Amino acid sequence: MKKIAFTLITLLTLIGCSSNDSNEQIKDANYSVPDTLNFTIFNNKLVLNIENQGETSLNYTLVSSKNYIELSKKEGVVTSLNHDGIMVTVDKKTLPNGKSYSKLYLNINNKKDSIVVSVTNFVEQKVVLNSDVVDAEFSKVTDQLVYVSASPSAVNILSTNTGLIESIPLLYAPTCISISPDGKTAVAGHDKHISYINLTSKTVTKTYPISCYANDIVLGNNKWAYVFPAKGQSTFIRSINLSLVNHNEYEHIGEKIYEGNKARLHPSGKYIYGAENGLSPMDIEKYNIQNGNAEYSYDSPYHGDYIMNGNLWFSEDGNRIFTRGKTVFKTSELKSQDMLYNGTINTETNAYSPIQWLDHSSIKNNLYLLLVADNWNQKKPPYIYVYNDSNLTFKNKIPLEQFLVSKSESNKVFYDAEPFFVFSNSAGNNLFVIVKATGAGLAKEWAIEKISTP
Repeated sequence: MKKIAFTLITLLTLIGCSSNDSNEQIKDANYSVPDTLNFTIFNNKLVLNIENQGETSLNYTLVSSKNYIELSKKEGVVTSLNHDGIMVTVDKKTLPNGKSYSKLYLNINNKKDSIVVSVTNFVEQKVVLNSDVVDAEFSKVTDQLVYVSASPSAVNILSTNTGLIESIPLLYAPTCISISPDGKTAVAGHDKHISYINLTSKTVTKTYPISCYANDIVLGNNKWAYVFPAKGQSTFIRSINLSLVNHNEYEHIGEKIYEGNKARLHPSGKYIYGAENGLSPMDIEKYNIQNGNAEYSYDSPYHGDYIMNGNLWFSEDGNRIFTRGKTVFKTSELKSQDMLYNGTINTETNAYSPIQWLDHSSIKNNLYLLLVADNWNQKKPPYIYVYNDSNLTFKNKIPLEQFLVSKSESNKVFYDAEPFFVFSNSAGNNLFVIVKATGAGLAKEWAIEKISTP
């Protein structure tokens, strides 16, 4: 019987580290080496054991092709029937997101070989925020994302062209935000107050007392703010004349509204459309603001025929309304043609699950939707759903980057990003999504993800 002596090189992992998943290849009659050394997202150390199963000593040298790999030793001698362990450590701080490759060059008794080193890295692409997010709006005039936070109480302005976030402290915890059509000013709603903000100088112009808790607020292009109360059941819109210092609050003219309405300024600047909440069925309605104080115009011609579900958004030209209930309506200056049914957005969620948020990019002919899983489970799936803006057909969905949470050095867990707001910029080439690491237990659980669109 002929006995063949050979050298076996094996990989042993530390606790919590990934093992090598490649097959060993016999490189020579005296030894074998693996094809690859694999580092996953979850580890940065592996032990390379050089095990001598032969009868003669082995002299080896080991060199890395990249400086982000550190070797505990680069040369040594392995005596017969013995082994030598080399700690291989990867510094991932300078590595990009995804996979990076390098090589370890091995010389054993003047025989050359190499091992491919694969490193999978996760680099947070999101901007982690130092606050929570209560409400947000986007100006396509200035390409600024403006959001309000309650902890701390502030208006926060993200310049999407530079990535810079600037904050303006507020005296009271905000409940809602609205940006003027020119993107230069904003109003934040509070309990019994509103704040008028100059977004150019980054200052609070004035804080006004009001007579209600602001559930939603709309800033017109006429220096009037319109507050929609959270409470009061049958109640009034509070119209606030921002040009006056005192005695500037008026109750709207006409039929009362119901508490909890969500509202938006029509792109024409002449009207506000509101969506009822807390009623069955929920309707949408229109208010005229051309004379300053809001005047109730009328509601839609339907009564339970279509699902509306308590919120609405406009197409960029203002010709269509997209409701939280996935029903689409046309707008018109004429009552007989206003708020008429114009289609339904069909989603992969059930028919009664609502839209969380919607944004329209006319330059891309896209609607960007965030959805709610269902009415009972308010969890938002971690995707942006893209639809054709003309025929409402589904195009694709964009997955959101997860949060990588370190429970300990050896225990890291991915959490889905739960989306709350999505906005497209004026050029249509970027999306900005406000997400939350719900349930992850992070001290900073809110972030903004930027996504390039083709």
